[in-house]
Amino acid sequence: MEKIKPMLAETGNKNDLKKENFIFELKIDGTRCICFKSSNEIKFLNRRGIWFENRYPEIVADLIKNIRDNVILDGEIYVPDRNGNPDIYKLAERDHLDDKLRIEIISKQMPATYAIFDILSSNGKDLTKLPLIERKKILKKTVKDSDRVKKIYYTDKGEELWKVVKKMKLEGVMAKDKSSSYLIGKRSNLWLKIKTLKTLDLVIAGYSTGTGKRREIGSLITACYYKGKLIYTGKIGTGLTEEGWKNILQTLEKIKSDNCPFEMKPELDLPSDRKPVWVKQKYVCEAKFMNLSKDLVMRAPVFMRLRDDKEPKDCNLEGDLTDPL
Repeated sequence: MEKIKPMLAETGNKNDLKKENFIFELKIDGTRCICFKSSNEIKFLNRRGIWFENRYPEIVADLIKNIRDNVILDGEIYVPDRNGNPDIYKLAERDHLDDKLRIEIISKQMPATYAIFDILSSNGKDLTKLPLIERKKILKKTVKDSDRVKKIYYTDKGEELWKVVKKMKLEGVMAKDKSSSYLIGKRSNLWLKIKTLKTLDLVIAGYSTGTGKRREIGSLITACYYKGKLIYTGKIGTGLTEEGWKNILQTLEKIKSDNCPFEMKPELDLPSDRKPVWVKQKYVCEAKFMNLSKDLVMRAPVFMRLRDDKEPKDCNLEGDLTDPL
C-alpha cells in the first residue's frame, strides 16, 4: 500500500476569517490520520509515515461497520473529554500505548473519535483534483456519523465560528479555499490554520539536570528551525506529572549525545549545580506559552504532549507561529 503524505496548512490570522470563497472548520488538536479502507481492512497512517491502527481498535471497528465503500480519508483522531472537546492529555496517553491488552482496556475507558474532513479516493477513483467543496459532497454521501467516526462541521461564516471556538476554549479554526485541490505532501495557503492559543511544536534538543526528586531531569531544552537553522526556544519545566518526567527521562537517556545541536551554544541560564544533557534530534513535543521574547524564546512555557506524528524537521517557527514574525 502506497503511503500518502497529508496536505498541510500555512498560518493565518483573524483577518482570514473574512475570506470569500472559503469554508471554515473547527481545528482539532489531535493526531493527523490518513485512513485507508479496503473491504474489511483498515490502515491508519500518521504524518511520520507510521502505521498505527492497532492503537485505536474502537475506530477501526466503527469504520468497518459504517462505511461500505473502499476509501482513503483524511482527518484527526482525538480523545474527547466529558464535554466532547479534545483532551490532548488523554490523547497523549493513547498515542504511546503498544501493549495489546492495555490498548483494549483503555479503548473502552477512553474511547477516541476520528473527525474526518476530506476524502481522497472512493472505490479506486482519485478525487484529489476535484475542488474541496465537491469532495465535501462526496464525503457527506460516503461517511455516516457514528459513535467513533464523525465528519467535521464546516460553515462559510468564519467570524461566527471563531466566536464559538473562543468561548469554548478550543484550539482554533481552519480556513480552506472551496476550490482547492488536495495537494499531497504540500503546504499551501489555500488552507490556513488560525489558532486561539499560542502553541508550538518543538524539537527536544536536550534536558537539564534538576534538584530533589527531579535531580536527574529538571527541564526540557527545546528548539525550532528558523530560517534554515536550529535555534533555542527555551526550557520547559512544567506540565508533566512525576511519572511523566520519569518516563520522558527514560526515553531521552537512550539517545544522549556529546554534541550540542546548536551552531552557537545558547545561554540556558542554569544554576551552577545544574547542567545540560544533549540528545539526538528525534522527538517532538507540543507546548503552550504566553509569548516569545525578541530572541524567540518562549515565556512561561508548559509541556502539553509528545508528538509521535511529527518529524523534527517539521518544527518550523515561521510556519507554526500563531502570529507571524
